[in-house]
Amino acid sequence: MATEHVTTSAAAALAGMAPASFRGLAARARADGVELHAPRKLWPDTRTPLWDAEAVRSYLAARPGRGWHGPRAAERS
Repeated sequence: MATEHVTTSAAAALAGMAPASFRGLAARARADGVELHAPRKLWPDTRTPLWDAEAVRSYLAARPGRGWHGPRAAERS
């Protein structure tokens, strides 16, 4: 089975966020040693990154939830 490669907009849709937010998430993943990009040789040009859809799904599945924040966080536990 071939690996699915998606655009930034499609990867952001998988993550349920805006493309700019997804790019930030990908940068944080890269800082943690997780590469979500498809190999650069597969990109149509240097300005159009493609993402490995399976890597994106796997990374998102392993992330914790949003968590509890704010002054009433202790009451929610």
